[in-house]
Amino acid sequence: MKIKQHIPSIFTLINLFLGFLAIINTMAGHYFIASYFILAAGAFDSVDGKIARLVGISTNFGKEIDSLADMVSFCLSPSILVYSLYTQNMPGLTGEIIASTPLIMGAIRLARFNTTEDDEQQVDFTGLPTPMNALSIASLVLFIEDIKIDNPEYSQPRLLLPLILSLSYLMISQVRYAKFPRINLNSGSHNTMHLLGVLIFIATFISSIYIGYPYWVLAGFVSFYILSGIFKHIITLGNIDPTKQET
Repeated sequence: MKIKQHIPSIFTLINLFLGFLAIINTMAGHYFIASYFILAAGAFDSVDGKIARLVGISTNFGKEIDSLADMVSFCLSPSILVYSLYTQNMPGLTGEIIASTPLIMGAIRLARFNTTEDDEQQVDFTGLPTPMNALSIASLVLFIEDIKIDNPEYSQPRLLLPLILSLSYLMISQVRYAKFPRINLNSGSHNTMHLLGVLIFIATFISSIYIGYPYWVLAGFVSFYILSGIFKHIITLGNIDPTKQET
Protein backbone atom coordinates (compact mmCIF):
# COMPACT_ATOMS: atom_id res chain seq x y z
CA MET A 1 0.00 0.00 0.00
CA LYS A 2 1.21 3.49 -0.79
CA ILE A 3 2.24 5.64 2.14
CA LYS A 4 -0.33 8.31 1.28
CA GLN A 5 -3.14 5.86 2.01
CA HIS A 6 -2.11 5.81 5.67
CA ILE A 7 -1.78 9.58 6.17
CA PRO A 8 -5.44 10.31 7.10
CA SER A 9 -5.49 7.40 9.57
CA ILE A 10 -2.27 8.65 11.17
CA PHE A 11 -3.95 12.01 11.84
CA THR A 12 -6.97 10.20 13.26
CA LEU A 13 -4.81 8.08 15.57
CA ILE A 14 -2.98 11.19 16.76
CA ASN A 15 -6.40 12.66 17.57
CA LEU A 16 -7.21 9.50 19.56
CA PHE A 17 -3.87 9.61 21.40
CA LEU A 18 -4.40 13.28 22.32
CA GLY A 19 -7.80 12.37 23.75
CA PHE A 20 -6.11 9.72 25.87
CA LEU A 21 -3.56 12.29 27.07
CA ALA A 22 -6.41 14.64 27.96
CA ILE A 23 -7.99 11.94 30.12
CA ILE A 24 -4.85 11.00 32.06
CA ASN A 25 -3.96 14.67 32.63
CA THR A 26 -7.47 15.30 33.95
CA MET A 27 -7.08 12.38 36.35
CA ALA A 28 -3.76 13.89 37.48
CA GLY A 29 -5.40 17.26 38.11
CA HIS A 30 -3.71 19.06 35.20
CA TYR A 31 -6.88 20.64 33.85
CA PHE A 32 -5.22 23.33 31.72
CA ILE A 33 -3.04 20.75 29.97
CA ALA A 34 -6.02 18.42 29.48
CA SER A 35 -8.02 21.23 27.88
CA TYR A 36 -5.16 22.05 25.53
CA PHE A 37 -4.91 18.39 24.50
CA ILE A 38 -8.63 18.48 23.62
CA LEU A 39 -8.03 21.60 21.52
CA ALA A 40 -5.09 19.92 19.79
CA ALA A 41 -7.21 16.82 19.10
CA GLY A 42 -9.80 19.09 17.48
CA ALA A 43 -7.12 20.53 15.20
CA PHE A 44 -6.07 17.06 13.98
CA ASP A 45 -9.70 15.96 13.61
CA SER A 46 -10.44 18.95 11.38
CA VAL A 47 -7.88 17.89 8.78
CA ASP A 48 -7.94 14.07 8.62
CA GLY A 49 -11.14 13.89 6.57
CA LYS A 50 -10.02 16.72 4.33
CA ILE A 51 -6.73 14.96 3.64
CA ALA A 52 -8.58 11.71 2.86
CA ARG A 53 -10.75 13.49 0.29
CA LEU A 54 -7.78 15.45 -1.05
CA VAL A 55 -5.83 12.27 -1.88
CA GLY A 56 -9.00 10.43 -2.91
CA ILE A 57 -8.95 7.61 -0.35
CA SER A 58 -12.01 8.32 1.79
CA THR A 59 -13.25 4.90 3.02
CA ASN A 60 -15.79 3.39 5.39
CA PHE A 61 -12.87 2.25 7.58
CA GLY A 62 -11.68 5.84 7.87
CA LYS A 63 -15.18 6.98 8.80
CA GLU A 64 -15.51 4.33 11.51
CA ILE A 65 -12.11 4.84 13.11
CA ASP A 66 -12.68 8.60 13.03
CA SER A 67 -15.89 8.12 15.03
CA LEU A 68 -14.10 5.90 17.54
CA ALA A 69 -11.40 8.53 18.00
CA ASP A 70 -14.05 11.24 18.36
CA MET A 71 -15.80 9.13 21.00
CA VAL A 72 -12.68 9.22 23.18
CA SER A 73 -11.37 12.73 22.44
CA PHE A 74 -14.63 14.66 22.23
CA CYS A 75 -17.14 12.65 24.27
CA LEU A 76 -15.33 10.74 27.02
CA SER A 77 -12.53 13.21 27.82
CA PRO A 78 -14.87 16.26 28.24
CA SER A 79 -17.14 14.21 30.49
CA ILE A 80 -14.23 13.21 32.72
CA LEU A 81 -13.05 16.83 32.76
CA VAL A 82 -16.49 18.07 33.85
CA TYR A 83 -16.76 15.36 36.51
CA SER A 84 -13.30 16.00 37.95
CA LEU A 85 -13.76 19.76 38.14
CA TYR A 86 -17.40 20.40 38.90
CA THR A 87 -19.61 17.41 39.74
CA GLN A 88 -17.72 14.70 41.63
CA ASN A 89 -18.83 16.03 45.02
CA MET A 90 -22.52 16.23 44.15
CA PRO A 91 -24.84 13.90 46.09
CA GLY A 92 -25.79 10.46 44.84
CA LEU A 93 -25.47 9.87 41.11
CA THR A 94 -26.34 13.47 40.25
CA GLY A 95 -22.76 14.40 39.43
CA GLU A 96 -22.18 11.29 37.35
CA ILE A 97 -25.37 11.80 35.36
CA ILE A 98 -24.60 15.45 34.59
CA ALA A 99 -20.97 14.75 33.68
CA SER A 100 -21.95 11.87 31.41
CA THR A 101 -24.19 13.97 29.16
CA PRO A 102 -21.40 14.96 26.72
CA LEU A 103 -20.51 11.25 26.48
CA ILE A 104 -24.05 9.93 26.04
CA MET A 105 -25.33 12.67 23.72
CA GLY A 106 -22.09 12.53 21.77
CA ALA A 107 -22.46 8.78 21.27
CA ILE A 108 -26.00 9.30 19.94
CA ARG A 109 -24.75 12.09 17.67
CA LEU A 110 -21.96 9.94 16.22
CA ALA A 111 -24.23 6.92 15.72
CA ARG A 112 -26.81 9.06 13.94
CA PHE A 113 -24.13 10.59 11.74
CA ASN A 114 -22.72 7.18 10.77
CA THR A 115 -26.14 5.76 9.88
CA THR A 116 -27.18 8.63 7.61
CA GLU A 117 -25.82 9.43 4.21
CA ASP A 118 -23.24 12.20 4.45
CA ASP A 119 -23.56 14.51 1.46
CA GLU A 120 -20.19 16.18 0.90
CA GLN A 121 -21.95 19.01 -0.94
CA GLN A 122 -23.89 19.97 2.17
CA VAL A 123 -22.60 23.12 3.83
CA ASP A 124 -23.78 22.26 7.32
CA PHE A 125 -24.30 19.54 9.95
CA THR A 126 -27.52 18.62 11.73
CA GLY A 127 -26.74 19.09 15.41
CA LEU A 128 -23.64 20.50 17.06
CA PRO A 129 -20.58 18.44 16.00
CA THR A 130 -18.92 16.52 18.83
CA PRO A 131 -15.53 18.23 18.32
CA MET A 132 -17.11 21.67 18.68
CA ASN A 133 -18.95 20.59 21.82
CA ALA A 134 -15.67 19.37 23.31
CA LEU A 135 -13.91 22.58 22.28
CA SER A 136 -16.72 24.55 23.93
CA ILE A 137 -16.26 22.70 27.22
CA ALA A 138 -12.46 22.99 27.04
CA SER A 139 -12.66 26.72 26.33
CA LEU A 140 -15.09 27.18 29.24
CA VAL A 141 -12.70 25.37 31.56
CA LEU A 142 -9.73 27.47 30.40
CA PHE A 143 -11.76 30.67 30.69
CA ILE A 144 -13.16 29.97 34.15
CA GLU A 145 -9.98 28.51 35.60
CA ASP A 146 -8.05 31.55 34.34
CA ILE A 147 -10.52 33.84 36.13
CA LYS A 148 -10.06 31.82 39.33
CA ILE A 149 -6.29 32.40 39.23
CA ASP A 150 -6.78 36.16 39.51
CA ASN A 151 -9.80 35.82 41.81
CA PRO A 152 -9.11 33.03 44.34
CA GLU A 153 -12.41 33.74 46.09
CA TYR A 154 -14.25 32.71 42.94
CA SER A 155 -16.23 29.59 43.86
CA GLN A 156 -16.87 26.60 41.64
CA PRO A 157 -19.01 27.85 38.75
CA ARG A 158 -22.04 25.60 39.19
CA LEU A 159 -23.90 27.88 36.77
CA LEU A 160 -21.79 26.24 34.05
CA LEU A 161 -23.60 22.94 34.50
CA PRO A 162 -26.89 24.04 32.82
CA LEU A 163 -24.75 25.43 29.98
CA ILE A 164 -22.92 22.10 29.60
CA LEU A 165 -26.26 20.25 29.57
CA SER A 166 -27.57 22.64 26.91
CA LEU A 167 -24.47 22.17 24.76
CA SER A 168 -24.85 18.40 25.03
CA TYR A 169 -28.48 18.61 23.92
CA LEU A 170 -27.48 20.67 20.88
CA MET A 171 -25.53 17.66 19.58
CA ILE A 172 -28.79 15.72 19.05
CA SER A 173 -30.92 18.72 18.10
CA GLN A 174 -32.10 19.76 14.64
CA VAL A 175 -30.08 22.98 14.76
CA ARG A 176 -27.81 23.14 11.72
CA TYR A 177 -24.17 24.19 12.01
CA ALA A 178 -21.75 25.13 9.26
CA LYS A 179 -19.11 22.64 8.26
CA PHE A 180 -15.52 23.75 8.42
CA PRO A 181 -14.41 24.81 4.93
CA ARG A 182 -12.46 22.79 2.42
CA ILE A 183 -8.80 23.76 2.20
CA ASN A 184 -9.06 25.47 -1.19
CA LEU A 185 -10.56 28.58 -2.73
CA ASN A 186 -12.29 26.77 -5.61
CA SER A 187 -15.28 25.34 -3.77
CA GLY A 188 -17.65 28.27 -4.13
CA SER A 189 -18.07 31.64 -2.46
CA HIS A 190 -19.76 30.12 0.62
CA ASN A 191 -16.73 27.91 1.32
CA THR A 192 -14.34 30.79 0.60
CA MET A 193 -16.04 33.03 3.16
CA HIS A 194 -15.87 30.28 5.80
CA LEU A 195 -12.21 29.65 5.01
CA LEU A 196 -11.37 33.34 5.34
CA GLY A 197 -13.25 33.45 8.64
CA VAL A 198 -11.23 30.52 10.00
CA LEU A 199 -7.95 32.13 8.86
CA ILE A 200 -8.93 35.40 10.55
CA PHE A 201 -9.70 33.53 13.77
CA ILE A 202 -6.34 31.70 13.67
CA ALA A 203 -4.47 34.99 13.14
CA THR A 204 -6.44 36.68 15.93
CA PHE A 205 -5.91 33.77 18.32
CA ILE A 206 -2.14 33.69 17.70
CA SER A 207 -1.99 37.46 18.26
CA SER A 208 -4.01 37.14 21.47
CA ILE A 209 -1.45 34.69 22.89
CA TYR A 210 1.16 37.46 22.82
CA ILE A 211 -1.28 40.08 24.13
CA GLY A 212 -2.43 37.82 26.95
CA TYR A 213 -6.11 37.15 26.19
CA PRO A 214 -6.23 33.82 24.30
CA TYR A 215 -9.08 32.42 26.41
CA TRP A 216 -11.30 35.41 25.64
CA VAL A 217 -10.75 35.02 21.90
CA LEU A 218 -11.33 31.26 22.05
CA ALA A 219 -14.51 31.66 24.11
CA GLY A 220 -15.72 34.37 21.72
CA PHE A 221 -15.18 32.17 18.65
CA VAL A 222 -16.96 29.19 20.20
CA SER A 223 -19.86 31.38 21.38
CA PHE A 224 -20.25 32.93 17.94
CA TYR A 225 -20.32 29.52 16.23
CA ILE A 226 -22.91 28.08 18.62
CA LEU A 227 -25.16 31.14 18.76
CA SER A 228 -25.07 31.66 14.99
CA GLY A 229 -26.54 28.18 14.47
CA ILE A 230 -29.27 28.82 17.05
CA PHE A 231 -30.18 32.21 15.55
CA LYS A 232 -30.34 30.76 12.03
CA HIS A 233 -32.55 27.95 13.32
CA ILE A 234 -34.93 30.43 14.97
CA ILE A 235 -35.08 32.56 11.83
CA THR A 236 -35.74 29.47 9.70
CA LEU A 237 -38.59 28.39 11.97
CA GLY A 238 -40.05 31.88 11.80
CA ASN A 239 -40.03 31.82 8.00
CA ILE A 240 -41.90 28.49 7.71
CA ASP A 241 -45.34 28.95 6.18
CA PRO A 242 -47.85 27.25 8.55
CA THR A 243 -50.14 26.39 5.61
CA LYS A 244 -47.38 24.23 4.11
CA GLN A 245 -47.22 22.11 7.27
CA GLU A 246 -50.83 20.98 6.95
CA THR A 247 -51.27 17.42 5.74
